[in-house]
Amino acid sequence: MDYGVDTVRVPGARLRTQVGGAGPALLLIPGGGGDAEMYAEVMPLLADRFTVLTYDRRGNSRSPLDAADAPVDVATQADDAIAVLDQHGVDRAYLFGNSSGAIVALDVVARHHDRLLGAVVHEPPPMLGLLPDSPEQRELDGLRRTADAEGPLRGFVAFAAMTMPRPPKPFTTRTGRALTAAAMRLVLAGSAVRTRVTGRPPGGMTRLVGNAGILFRRELPAFCYEYRPDLDALAATGLRWRLATGADSVGRPYHRPAHLIGARTGVPCVEFPGGHTVYQQRPDEFARCLIGHLAP
Repeated sequence: MDYGVDTVRVPGARLRTQVGGAGPALLLIPGGGGDAEMYAEVMPLLADRFTVLTYDRRGNSRSPLDAADAPVDVATQADDAIAVLDQHGVDRAYLFGNSSGAIVALDVVARHHDRLLGAVVHEPPPMLGLLPDSPEQRELDGLRRTADAEGPLRGFVAFAAMTMPRPPKPFTTRTGRALTAAAMRLVLAGSAVRTRVTGRPPGGMTRLVGNAGILFRRELPAFCYEYRPDLDALAATGLRWRLATGADSVGRPYHRPAHLIGARTGVPCVEFPGGHTVYQQRPDEFARCLIGHLAP
């Protein structure tokens, strides 16, 4: 499938966007550490029903910040999502956000629901203003300690293990994380040399590994520790939207938050197949499920 690629200028950053398909607009917001390519498998499956837009969120992959201290908070990123719609001449769109992208989607629903036709908010990670002193907080605290003590690349390995249905054993031990992170550093160094020599930007996995720093140093604190969704606004939008969790995500730290928000706002929490990254592991089932929940 051919995509149109564009750059959207927003305060503090430049956002790389992709668009393809025909029909009402559907904006896909990627999660932490990811970028637009996370949705590569499902975009063609959705493009015969929707004009599908996605993008690399600010500071990630091909969407550089103008300065290291440019804002990355949730409200700024929700405004970025609206800027993407504006750039492509979209008045109202359907919305899907996963993981950290689901937290951005929550803020779009709360503050910009007049720009939406509907939304599915899939497995937002714990926001500790809603879940203080909880098992989810202890898991996030442990993830932050790993990144602080062992470095962001080892933290990225632990983060990846948290999102996988069956993580490889090396991802779950300190020694395994050290070896995997060392391999990642070699990949990043080799990619930097290739980019200098050829002028070509880094490839997919290299881009994702390169997002480890902003994930742990900036996004995790801003999204999970500082942000609290406006539950009153979410309950009062009048928009047809859904929270969602995967059938295989029960007991994971990104399962309970959606159900808690649903209970407090009266918004349905529906079940999707698979786990946290079902759009990559089972794209056909994911696409059918998403279309079903977005249909009027």
